[in-house]
Amino acid sequence: MPAGVWILVAVVAAVVGYAVGRSGGASAGRAKGRAEGVAEGRADTEGRFRATARAVARGGLPEGAEPGSAEEELHDALRSGWAPREAEHQRALREALERVGAFLDQSVRAHLGGAPAGADADELRERIERALGAMSDLESFLQEPGEATEGRDLAQLVQQVTREFALDQAVSVRLSLDDHPVRAAVNAQSFMDALYLVLHNAGRFGGGSTVDVTVVGENGRALVHVRDRGKGFSEEALKRAFDPFYSTTADGLGLGLPHARKVVEAMGGQIELSNVPGGGADVVISFPGG
Repeated sequence: MPAGVWILVAVVAAVVGYAVGRSGGASAGRAKGRAEGVAEGRADTEGRFRATARAVARGGLPEGAEPGSAEEELHDALRSGWAPREAEHQRALREALERVGAFLDQSVRAHLGGAPAGADADELRERIERALGAMSDLESFLQEPGEATEGRDLAQLVQQVTREFALDQAVSVRLSLDDHPVRAAVNAQSFMDALYLVLHNAGRFGGGSTVDVTVVGENGRALVHVRDRGKGFSEEALKRAFDPFYSTTADGLGLGLPHARKVVEAMGGQIELSNVPGGGADVVISFPGG
C-alpha cells in the first residue's frame, strides 16, 4: 500500500479514536455525575428523615419542610395524628392523679371524715375498715400476678368466684357450665382475682342486673364469658377500656380491666371485649386448653 494511504488511514483512525474516546468519556462523566447526584440526594433525604426521627423522639417536629413537599405532608400527618410525647405524658399523668384523687375522696376521706359527731366505736370501726379496704384495693393493682401455674378445672374456680362476688356485691349471677371439665394451666388465685374484676365491671355497668357467666371449651381453648345487661361499650370505650385510668364514670379508678388483662396475659391467656346484639357487653377470658 502506498505510504500516502497509510498516512491517511492513520489520521482517520486517530480521529475516530479521539471521537469515540471523547464520546465514551462524556458518557462515563454523565454516569458518574448521575451516580454522585443520586448519592447526594439519598444522603440529604436520609439526613432529613433522621432529623424528623430525632425531633419526634423528643416529642416535637422539625421545622423547615419545603411547602407542598412530601416532607411537609409527613410533618402534617405526624402533627395531626400523633400527640407530642411530653404533652401526652402530662395529660396521662393529670388524668391519673384526678382519678386517684376522686377515688381517695370517695372511698377513704368520705368514710373517715364523714362520721357524725358522737358516732359510737362500732360505727367508727366500720368506717375505718372500709377506708382500709379501699386502700387495699388500690394496692392490689400494683401487685404482680402469681407466676406458678398448674392445670385446673376452670369451672370450679369460676363457681367459687361467682359465689363470693354475688355475696359481696348483691348482684345475681347465672352460671352455665360445660358438660365436661374445662381445664387450663393457670395460677388459681390470680385467675380468680382477674375474674372478680371483670365481674365487678359487669355488675356496675349492667346496673346491678343479673350477670351471665359461661364456661366452655371450644377449638382447643378454655373460655369464660362474662355478659352483662347494660348498654354495652361505647366506641371509645372499646378502644380505650384497657388504658390505665380510663373510665366512663367520674368516680371510677379505671384500673380494673387493665389489671385483669395484665394478669390473664401473664398466664398465657387473652381477654377480649365486645358488645352483644340486643344490648350488653361480653368479656371473654380464654386460655389454651390443658
